[in-house]
Amino acid sequence: MSETYAFLFCLGLGIAARFLYMAETLLAKRTDILPVTVILDMLTVIIVGGAFTLYVILTGSVLAPYMFAALLGGYFITYKLTSKGRIKN
Repeated sequence: MSETYAFLFCLGLGIAARFLYMAETLLAKRTDILPVTVILDMLTVIIVGGAFTLYVILTGSVLAPYMFAALLGGYFITYKLTSKGRIKN
């Protein structure tokens, strides 16, 4: 059962990462200053990476490939749902 919780947490974290990145992108476009953009990107990575690391440490979970797949899958699904279809192949 703990694997299910880890999967759901990582999936949710991936979704949260996409929304955090979208908010960060809007703020960076508003300021239009490169150092602000770099700092906001670094904060996004630190928040998502820190949450993932804290979850693993505090629950004593063993790192498994499905955790990374769920994290990236949550981000990708949210990306596909929120993208405006700017790139056409």
